[in-house]
Amino acid sequence: MQIIGMASVPFFVKFMHKWGTTVFMLALTMVGQIWMGLAGGNVTSALIGWILACIGSGSACTMFFAMVGDTVDFGEWKSGVRANGLLTAMGASFCIQMGSGFGSFIAAKIMATFGFSAAKATQSAASMSSISFTFIWIPVIIYAISLVIMVAYRKWERHEPIVTEELAERHAQTQENAAE
Repeated sequence: MQIIGMASVPFFVKFMHKWGTTVFMLALTMVGQIWMGLAGGNVTSALIGWILACIGSGSACTMFFAMVGDTVDFGEWKSGVRANGLLTAMGASFCIQMGSGFGSFIAAKIMATFGFSAAKATQSAASMSSISFTFIWIPVIIYAISLVIMVAYRKWERHEPIVTEELAERHAQTQENAAE
């Protein structure tokens, strides 16, 4: 399902731009997660929520990779240094690995606090609630924080055409100077 979300990104960006697509997909993911949380024992309903959450998260995560290029452009515009490799390595590799590690650590600590043990054949009610909390509600909280952070990106997206135009002028001037 995430692949469907990823494949849909160009269509949505065409109409909603990067910011709108990211905000919409984060919201879709939150709706799907909440849907799963409220589905109870209804497997069909939980699967619908799962599909929505996967499509949304696949698209939203794809959008963050697309935005790394924007940070490269902004950095070059602001400082004159185009740090493609550093920003890609930090944004697309290091931060993802650190986030995965922290996320797993936090989920494991929350579940351990409520008595979860993989060695137990049967988990307590508190342990089952902690599993639900870390699988459903922690992601909703994280996606909501991401949505709030996207408010700052909207300012950049409005400024992006100016940056792109000025960088194109700088590059053309550099090529003219090199040709002389």
